[in-house]
Amino acid sequence: MARMCEVTLRRCWPAIALIVLGSDAACAQQMPTTTAQRLLELAVPTVSEPLAFSEHLPPPGSNTAYQGAAHPNAAGQDTTASEYGAAVSIAPGASRSLTAAAEAEPSPGPPSSLTQPWWVPQQAAASDSERKGQPWELEQLIWLALENSPFVKAVLVEPQILDARAASTLGQFDPNTFVESIFQDSSDPVGNALTTGTASRLNDHVWNNSSGVRVKNTRGGLTEFSQDFNFKDSNSDFFVPGNQADTKMVLRYTQPLLRGGGVAYNRATYVVASLAAEQSLQEAAKQIQDHAYTITNSYWELVAARAYAQQIERGLDSLRQLRGQLAGRADLDSLRSQLLRADAAIYRQQASQAKAQAQIRAAEANLRAAVAAPQLRDLAGTELLPATPPADWRTPISREDELAQALNHHPEIQAIRVNLQAARVRLQVAENELRPTLNLVVEGYLRGLNGDFDAAKSFGDQFSRGAPSYSGGLSYARPYRNSASKAILRERRLELRRTLLELDHTLLTVGAEVESAVAQVEAAYRELEAAVRSTLATHAELEYLLARWQNAFLDGTQTSLLLDQLLNAEIQLIQTENSWARAESDHMLALAQLRRATGSLLPALTDATARP
Repeated sequence: MARMCEVTLRRCWPAIALIVLGSDAACAQQMPTTTAQRLLELAVPTVSEPLAFSEHLPPPGSNTAYQGAAHPNAAGQDTTASEYGAAVSIAPGASRSLTAAAEAEPSPGPPSSLTQPWWVPQQAAASDSERKGQPWELEQLIWLALENSPFVKAVLVEPQILDARAASTLGQFDPNTFVESIFQDSSDPVGNALTTGTASRLNDHVWNNSSGVRVKNTRGGLTEFSQDFNFKDSNSDFFVPGNQADTKMVLRYTQPLLRGGGVAYNRATYVVASLAAEQSLQEAAKQIQDHAYTITNSYWELVAARAYAQQIERGLDSLRQLRGQLAGRADLDSLRSQLLRADAAIYRQQASQAKAQAQIRAAEANLRAAVAAPQLRDLAGTELLPATPPADWRTPISREDELAQALNHHPEIQAIRVNLQAARVRLQVAENELRPTLNLVVEGYLRGLNGDFDAAKSFGDQFSRGAPSYSGGLSYARPYRNSASKAILRERRLELRRTLLELDHTLLTVGAEVESAVAQVEAAYRELEAAVRSTLATHAELEYLLARWQNAFLDGTQTSLLLDQLLNAEIQLIQTENSWARAESDHMLALAQLRRATGSLLPALTDATARP
């Protein structure tokens, strides 16, 4: 009898220790060290020192099965958030026993913050032959979506359209060649005998030909170089020589000195169009990050749904075993109400199992539609197995660093900055157009003239006979009141003011989103921590009740009550495990939302959206 009491006491101590130490961290801290250590030794005798949650970030790949050893921070102080009797992992199996981490080999690296649940290593340890589907990592699916998704491709078309439109504005600086040929046959009455001599009408036959090139430079200057070949015949007695061939080589240049002059003014159209394309690219980046977040959300929904299915399946096995044991004791001490209650619990879990399977199919369908990769479409009948485990450690987050990250990378802030630059350029153009028109005009030409339509000789005489002719001057114009330019300038100033106000609003909005995301990450981790505590405490309670029920023959008056408590604990364990899986997914989504709020969800988006 004494031996049985000792066994029962040792079985009860784990639950008592977990409840005492896990339910109130402050109480545990105030407890004397020797008392706390004694409780821990009673809970798990093989553990030499208490293990706890850690707030430190482990290195990549250190997702060990709940190695929560407390370790000091930089100041040498323990950063334990809460203490448990032992570092444990919930192992699969009918007994659902807790395995002390001290029994396993110690990990050489820093420990994880939270215990790794049994359903995560079970998924990761499954061999390829056991898998019914294809494993996919989250990052792999996102980059497949960037390469294959029609939505992503459609979003990236608009920046390319605007980029091509910006390139078209540079056409104003392209050299323009021209050729003109006009034939004129006129017969005009004569009012002066000196015009024709003896003829009563002046009959002229004129064929003018001109070819050359016009070029506008980035300073607004217009250069024209042309060669004319004009042929003329007339019945006038004074038209000498007859059948004239008149050639003329002309070089003309016009340079705006005030309005319309300068590189900034003449390239403003291209600059504004390029900024519009850049703004469109930032908007596309935001939409693509939203799409990546949608994929992330569907991925972790799939992770949670698969965890639900595994948890419910194992819970159903335990409930069926318990129901069978109740049925076997129907002639002894179990009540029909207990059997009916067990049946109801089984039916509810079966309904939850069907719902979890539906959630799995829905999440897989959403992932296939969002990614739209041939690799997923070709495997339409194959399950998608998540290969990225959820992070169960606390990520150090600095509010100031996240705000700085958002200022440098958030697409909305970058887009409004680009729009601000465009507004400033348009304002400079309006200020330039407020000036009067003052143009410098210079012209020079060479000319040759011969009869008998000898154009070749006339062309040679341009360079060998006579001297070049030239002219130069200024052209000035200013509209009275200049009301149109003044109105446009006022409009541009108001547009700039509006853009500045939009920038202030965007900064405030993004800052609020970042702060909210930071708070959500902290809350999600606290929720995950609470879910872990709740699951471990419920599991310890279940183990305690199982131990009491196995020895229930010693006290027959407690059997019925123990069966009720055991059934409640089985149902409660399934619910807490579901909450744990949901908390894991919510924690990962909170981290993704933080990256989305700072605009760094896709750090290499520049390469993915690079314009050809």
